[in-house]
Amino acid sequence: QTQASREAAVVNMFKILAASGKLIKITELDVGITDASGNTILTKNATKVHNEAIAAYYKFIITKYFEIIPKAQQFGITLWSPTDSPADSFWRAGEPIGLWDHHYERKPAYDGVAEALIESM
Repeated sequence: QTQASREAAVVNMFKILAASGKLIKITELDVGITDASGNTILTKNATKVHNEAIAAYYKFIITKYFEIIPKAQQFGITLWSPTDSPADSFWRAGEPIGLWDHHYERKPAYDGVAEALIESM
């Protein structure tokens, strides 16, 4: 239910931005995950299911960007961090936000982003 409302908000946001007629760029995109109670799940506790959910949300956001924002208004997408946030980071400390882990191994998030980009071509 919470995820559905977040996805609806993303769609609504992109519709509003598209209607502006301005160039639209996603900047500093990162996706984390919380449990059913809203508690942040850290990288050290993230399961395969959690990582797949993060990948699906990255894919959703990027896919909707390309679906809703007219091509003439698309200005690009940047991600906050290529790797998971270190435990001592000032931003989302210890969270599994990256496309790669701390050992630069690809995570499911990489696949979610890549699939969204390929499918939007």
